[in-house]
Amino acid sequence: MQLPLTFLLHLGLLSFTKAQDKCHRSACRPTTGDLLVGRSAQLTASSTCGLDGAQKYCILSYLEGEQKCFICDSRFPYDPYTQSQSHTIENVITSFEPGRDKKWWQAENGLDHVSIRLDLEALFQFSHLILTFKTFRPAAMLVERSTDYGHTWKVLKYFAKDCAASFPNITSGQAQGVGDLVCDSKYSDIEPSSGGEVVLKVLDPRFEIENPYSPYIQDLVTLTNLRINFTKLHTLGDTLLGRRENGSLDNYYYALSNMVVGGSCFCHGHASECGPVQKVRGDVFSPPGMVHGQCVCQHHTDGPNCERCKGFFQDVPWRPAAGLQDNACRACRCNGHSDRCHFDMTAYLASGGRSGGVCEDCQHHTEGQHCDRCRPLFYRDPLRAMSDPYACIPCECDPDGTLSGGICVSHSDPALGSVAGQCLCKENVEGAKCDQCKPNHHGLSAADPLGCQPCNCNPLGSLPLSACDVETGQCACQSFATGPHCEECTVGYWGLENHLHGCSPCDCDIGGAYSNVCSPKDGQCECRPHITGRSCTESAPGYFFAPLNFYLYEAEEATPLQGLAPLIAATALPTCDVYFQQQGSDFIVDKGTIILKRNQKQRVRADEQSEGSVTFGQVPAVHGVFREPVPGSPTAWTGPGFARVLPGAGLRFAVDHIALPMDFTIAIRYEIQPAADWAVQILVNPLGKSKHCPRETPWPRPQSFPLPATSRIVLLPTPICLEPDVQYSIDVYFSQALEGGAHAHSHILVDSLSLIPQINSLENFCSKQDLDEYHLHNCVDIALKAGPQMLPGACERLIVSMSARLNNGAVACKCHPQGSVGPNCSRLGGQCQCKPHVAGRCCDRCSTGSYGLGHHGCHPCHCHPQGSKSAVCDQITGQCACQGEVAGLRCDRCLAGYFGFPNCRPCLCNGFAELCDPETGSCFNCGGFTTGRNCERCIDGYYGDPPSGRSCRPCPCPDVPSSNQYFAHSCYQDPWSSDVICNCLQGYAGKQCGECSAGFYGNPRISGAPCRPCACNNNIDVTDPESCSRVTGECLRCLHDTQGPNCQFCKPGHFGSAINQTCRRCSCHPSGVTPAACPPGQGACLCDPNTGACPCLPNVTGQTCDRCADRYWNLVPGRGCQPCNCDPRTSHSGHCDQLTGQCPCKLGYDGQHCSECKENYYGDPLGQCLPCDCNTEGTQKPVCDQNTGMCRCREGVSGPRCDRCARGHGQEFPACLPCHRCFDQWDRAAASLSKAVQGLIGLAANTEDKTETLLVCEADFKGLRENMSEIERILKHPVFSSGEFLKAKDYQDSVREQIMQLSLQLKAVHEFQDLKETMVRMKSEADLLFEDLRKEIDLRSRAHTANIMDPSETIKKHYQRSSSAEKKITETTSIIKNSEKTRNDLHSMFDTLSSKENLSLEKLKQITVPDMQILVEKVCGVPGDMPCVLPSCGDPSCRGSRTLSGHALQQAQEAETVIHNLSDQVQGWKNQLKNVSKLAEVSKSNALQLSEKLRNMKNQSESEEEKMSLLIKRLKKFLSEENVPPEDIEKVANRVLDIHLPMASQNLTRELDKIRKLTQLCEDNGTDAGRLNKAADEARKVLVKAKGAEKAANVLLNLDKTLNRLQQVQTTQGRINSAITQLTAEITKIKKNTVQAEKEAKDTENKLDSAKQQSVLEAGLSQLRTTLQRNRGRAARLRAQAASAQRQAGGLEQEFAELNNQYAVLQHKTSATGLTKVTLDKVEQLKEAAEKLATDTEDKIRRIADLEKKTQDLNLSRQEKADQLKELEDQVVALKNEIVERENKYAACYR
Repeated sequence: MQLPLTFLLHLGLLSFTKAQDKCHRSACRPTTGDLLVGRSAQLTASSTCGLDGAQKYCILSYLEGEQKCFICDSRFPYDPYTQSQSHTIENVITSFEPGRDKKWWQAENGLDHVSIRLDLEALFQFSHLILTFKTFRPAAMLVERSTDYGHTWKVLKYFAKDCAASFPNITSGQAQGVGDLVCDSKYSDIEPSSGGEVVLKVLDPRFEIENPYSPYIQDLVTLTNLRINFTKLHTLGDTLLGRRENGSLDNYYYALSNMVVGGSCFCHGHASECGPVQKVRGDVFSPPGMVHGQCVCQHHTDGPNCERCKGFFQDVPWRPAAGLQDNACRACRCNGHSDRCHFDMTAYLASGGRSGGVCEDCQHHTEGQHCDRCRPLFYRDPLRAMSDPYACIPCECDPDGTLSGGICVSHSDPALGSVAGQCLCKENVEGAKCDQCKPNHHGLSAADPLGCQPCNCNPLGSLPLSACDVETGQCACQSFATGPHCEECTVGYWGLENHLHGCSPCDCDIGGAYSNVCSPKDGQCECRPHITGRSCTESAPGYFFAPLNFYLYEAEEATPLQGLAPLIAATALPTCDVYFQQQGSDFIVDKGTIILKRNQKQRVRADEQSEGSVTFGQVPAVHGVFREPVPGSPTAWTGPGFARVLPGAGLRFAVDHIALPMDFTIAIRYEIQPAADWAVQILVNPLGKSKHCPRETPWPRPQSFPLPATSRIVLLPTPICLEPDVQYSIDVYFSQALEGGAHAHSHILVDSLSLIPQINSLENFCSKQDLDEYHLHNCVDIALKAGPQMLPGACERLIVSMSARLNNGAVACKCHPQGSVGPNCSRLGGQCQCKPHVAGRCCDRCSTGSYGLGHHGCHPCHCHPQGSKSAVCDQITGQCACQGEVAGLRCDRCLAGYFGFPNCRPCLCNGFAELCDPETGSCFNCGGFTTGRNCERCIDGYYGDPPSGRSCRPCPCPDVPSSNQYFAHSCYQDPWSSDVICNCLQGYAGKQCGECSAGFYGNPRISGAPCRPCACNNNIDVTDPESCSRVTGECLRCLHDTQGPNCQFCKPGHFGSAINQTCRRCSCHPSGVTPAACPPGQGACLCDPNTGACPCLPNVTGQTCDRCADRYWNLVPGRGCQPCNCDPRTSHSGHCDQLTGQCPCKLGYDGQHCSECKENYYGDPLGQCLPCDCNTEGTQKPVCDQNTGMCRCREGVSGPRCDRCARGHGQEFPACLPCHRCFDQWDRAAASLSKAVQGLIGLAANTEDKTETLLVCEADFKGLRENMSEIERILKHPVFSSGEFLKAKDYQDSVREQIMQLSLQLKAVHEFQDLKETMVRMKSEADLLFEDLRKEIDLRSRAHTANIMDPSETIKKHYQRSSSAEKKITETTSIIKNSEKTRNDLHSMFDTLSSKENLSLEKLKQITVPDMQILVEKVCGVPGDMPCVLPSCGDPSCRGSRTLSGHALQQAQEAETVIHNLSDQVQGWKNQLKNVSKLAEVSKSNALQLSEKLRNMKNQSESEEEKMSLLIKRLKKFLSEENVPPEDIEKVANRVLDIHLPMASQNLTRELDKIRKLTQLCEDNGTDAGRLNKAADEARKVLVKAKGAEKAANVLLNLDKTLNRLQQVQTTQGRINSAITQLTAEITKIKKNTVQAEKEAKDTENKLDSAKQQSVLEAGLSQLRTTLQRNRGRAARLRAQAASAQRQAGGLEQEFAELNNQYAVLQHKTSATGLTKVTLDKVEQLKEAAEKLATDTEDKIRRIADLEKKTQDLNLSRQEKADQLKELEDQVVALKNEIVERENKYAACYR
């Protein structure tokens, strides 16, 4: 038993080794077999005959022998002896037993849908299927497979006899690629009836498979289940014949004798054999040849199909084996520390495809992908291999001082310098085991990631070279430093890191901060509200520090008092606001300042604006005086002005809102006029003491204090104590020190009262040193001065601190939102930045002399100096105080009814108006129908003489203006006849406008029928009375070629717009229009009345029908144009020449229609024309035959291309001279002989083989001889004469020629079978020839008619000329119309003049002839009955009109001469006056400049004087002090002595004298200017008189007055001459004075300004700017001149072009018609003028080019100047910066 078992084991090992060798280093596959073998139990059928009992079936009669029907009984398996009728499905499995053909599977009879299914136990690779049928193959079937054990199915292939009917949606035919699903009809035919096969190959061998392991191929060839569905039987038509009921279906059933399913187990190339699958269905014993499903895997793979790697072979990814690549799985590398691993694709890719196996559960304290590292807290033993179980040993490190709780270096690395087992200390730890802190560190801890903390002793606060405590970390600190690290200062100090020497004191401000404690980091003190800065010395934005005079009360707002009032107890007084309201004042506290204002009802208006005045008798004791500040001068007062107080009167100041209880010093500002000492008495209410003011008020009764006249501010010596929440009133009474005398009417101007806080009254505020500095620098005196002052640093610091303490912080600016520029104000004093003309600390009131506080500031009053009483206006309304008869907001105009400001006079309006123009006196709203400047004339529609008292009456034209029948502009009364003459409106005529004028119709005398213009669209002569009906308005004589009742249409034969007068004659071409539109002899042709388009003939186009349409030509009168008929194949387009009809042919084609080949081309025009390939030197015209292309050689030339000489000619081509004449004879003889020889040779050749026909030939020869002898006989004896014989011969020749022609035609008939087509073509060609002939005839007839050589070009030229002539005629039409209109206007004017002359004639006729005696008496001066003798009338004593008129004429002529002389003189005076006025203006401007300079000098001197007086005052005060050391006095004296004046005292005196002289010159200049103005006024008056004289001279009614006026004019002339002489002298004097003044002022200015270099540079800069500006202006002018010249040149060129055109037209006309000599001379002159114009144009163009060049040069020069200017500006800026730098430097020296 042991031997067989050992044998079997050896056999299995041998097979395994054989399998391994087969799969060694390459892919391997199991053998393919029949998958049905051994799987009979897994093969099933949906239908089997005889399963439930015996079942009959039959066969067709012709298939078998005599027996036709049989029995099927499949209840038991097949047995050849006992169960031979069993046909179960397992019978189809292939077997090799005898009688194999006796067993098969058979389905039930007549079933169409039957399926066979094979269920496999594993995934197999399927290769093919073979079905062998016992009966007919199915008419339709399909094969399916499943790869998921029957859950889903996919069809492999369809089989059908009729694929379209059985499977309509499946493509039939062969597959186009691997896996295509198609229907195959190859295996479904009815033949054969038995033994037919169905073969299915999964992979068609026709297709090459690149990758058999692709997912698509693998899915296609694998399966777990196979199903064959039979869907239709072959019934041979029995079902169609309706024989189902007769058992016909027993003959039809599926019967399968054999079935082969080819395949193998699927192992991905990793196995060569397979074994049985355990626990699956199947036969008990595996028969031979069974294909098992379990792969015997090689290459370290695993799985039923070798689809994965084995457990420990995961180092590379699993892949199927392919070809010579086995793709075997590789074992993991775990160094013997693990027996499990898995594949990681990320690790595999990271290693570059080398290793992807990750070891699992590494042992022996290892880790990593290959268990190749020691775990944390272990390190590698360098003496052991990594595969050693003891390769990793534990670390020995302090866990508190090492990273990760005791970790060490796992292995040595010489490159990094690391040693295995080395402890990894934390950052601040050291030692071999990391168990101690580094120097300057402390506190080793496991929780600390750094191990130890650094000491971090602040080097600025700790002692040098000291360390901290190792346990606590406390550092050793310096003085004023504290903290564990000495990192902060002690309380009261700060800036440890900001200062070099450590902590610094806080130095908090004594008033701005609450205490001296500050932030230790930045030193920021704890500031009071609205105070900023580190030391609390700065105010926040929008806040300020109150100055010393913050409690300031204006005197003009105080309450006036009449005298010293008795003392009243404080308790008996009412509250302040009630008291002041009872007194008529408003009590206001604004921004800490108490303001009292009189109520509007209580104000009293005085000469000077005053408030709250108290009167002593008739004179007010107190009233306000407002003073307007002088621009540029410092203001020496506060508020808007002063309170003017008389002796004995007083003021009450209300005091409230005291911030802190303290002592205050009273300061009073004042001015005394006249200069005298005054005294003041002070009374403060309420009296008494309180807890804040322990002592009583120092003045229980009024105290008197002096007010020196030399001072403006007085500080009362005794302070007063005031406290918060108490309302005080301070009464101040003023009196003179010396009563009576010269000062009885004097007064004092009180400015304000201030309360100055006493700095020493604040407890714990400042030190003694601060107080000493406060008094040393006289802080109070400086702070009390009006206007902005520069305080010393100590004063500013103490005042800021005191303000912060007093007000508990900074005070809000409260800048007026409309009066100030912004919300911020000055730091000390709180002055807001005011807008123009706004005053006050908060910018909340207008300054004196302005009004109307708004967002723009205040407006200046601008009170007129002559019209107002004062320069101050109402601050709310801006109303100035006006003089009498003056009005206006600024008192700058007269009252209503007056004019001529400032000398207002009553209006002169003749009683017809009350108001007039305030400047000119022109009357407004004249009444009584008057108008004019003084209402001196009647308005239009009225007549009369208002100045003389005749009122204005309405014009009767024919009715009054207010009626509907007034048709005149105006009227006038004839002074001779007193008749009223109307100036009629347009359209009316007659004396009273009672008729319609020419061109109008209507009846003006009937209401509702006014004259209306005839609606003729401006197409009639409006001066023609017959142009339209005066009754109906119908147009009768239309102009401008119009017609119609309103001349609204153009005449027939015209077109255009009658409304726009543009009717023009129709210009239709007579040959192109229909004959009906242009009937002969009826004038112009008819056209469209709107567009002018003519009615054209067919195929004719154009506005005037003057050309053929596109693709047409040959305009024939009456017929139109004919088509071009251009061949589209051979022509470029369908257009042709309008005159010749020639189409534009393509290359190689010719003919009118391009239907022929061009000369030197040949071929069929319907096909293609080819160029002749001929030598042009050897050809004649045409070069070649146009049909065949054969070259036509000239005589003596031959060859296909005519390129060589012919026989009989010389060989020198192309000359080819002919040979001698003998050559022709011999050549012809040789040719005839050669021809005869050739004929004999041919005859001999024909007779060589025909000897038998010689007898026949002899007979023929014999006949011929007989005929010849007969002919000879006839010739010898002729029957006919020679003439008849010749005729017969000719007839014979003609007949022969006809026969030849007929034979040719017959030949042609034989050659062309279809003669009909040829005849049609010939007919069409004949028609074309006929049409061409007709066109040629028409063309020749037109050419003959025109009698021209070149019709085409000439017609085109004439057409262009006619078009240009028509255009010129059209252009001249407007000129003709204008001339016609002018002529009509002249006619109308002539008619008007004629009508006027007729009217005058009628008037003359109406004049009655006076008595001649009276006339003679008036003319001759003698009685009427005496004759008028000439000598007697010449007597001077004669009083006749003739004598008087003679004298008058003579005097008038003399007066005319005088007037002409006077007008010339007056014109000269005008020019002189203009010059004088210009000089006066110049002098005035110079004087103003001089005055401005003197004013500036004066202000500067005053400022210097004030500074000097201040200095002297300080010196006096300094020297008057008792404790001043002598050294300081000596220093001050030396400094005073060192002060140098800008010039010596003598020079200074001289300069002052010069200034006085300049002032006197200015006054003289003003006087001269006044005299000059007076002289100018006199000159103007004289000019007016001269004009009046000139007017009077034109009137010859009163000659005596004229002579008197002439004498006055002469007198006036003398005055004007004298005035002009005087003015000239004055002007000369003024010029001298001005020049002298300017010179002296300049000298003075130079001496005062010390000739600074900056001024020189600025002057040079200004001069350069002026030069640059001048250059720019010059360049601009040059550009303008160039542009103008260019425009002129363009115009000249245009004119020259027009002249050339006119010259061409004239030349054309000359050549056409011939001109006269005069015309030719004119043309020649025009030509010369044109040439001259061209020369001038060229000259101007050249000049333009020169100007452009100059412009460019100027631009370059300008750029250079600009660069120089830029350099100078840079120099000026540098000098300015240097000056500023030096100024700052010097200023720093004096600080």
